[in-house]
Amino acid sequence: MFPEFEQKTGMLQGPTQIMRHEHQQIRSLLKQMGEAIEKDDTKKFFGLTETVMIMLQQHNMKEEQMLYNMAQQHLSADADRIIMMMESMVTQ
Repeated sequence: MFPEFEQKTGMLQGPTQIMRHEHQQIRSLLKQMGEAIEKDDTKKFFGLTETVMIMLQQHNMKEEQMLYNMAQQHLSADADRIIMMMESMVTQ
């Protein structure tokens, strides 16, 4: 969805860039959680879970209150095509 949104709006450094950065941060935290499990470091693991929970709450709020509304405004005419494209990415 992000490339479609950026193409339609011309916003390359806007909300999609923020979401991508946060996705990268979340993936990094999940990797660190896996490493903490491998090392049997429960203190670090549970500290990371709190961080991930807070990040996801904030991230989801941004998506729901800002990005999804903007996407609906700019992409609703192409919704069926975008959904099919996203579904094909998930099944790969």
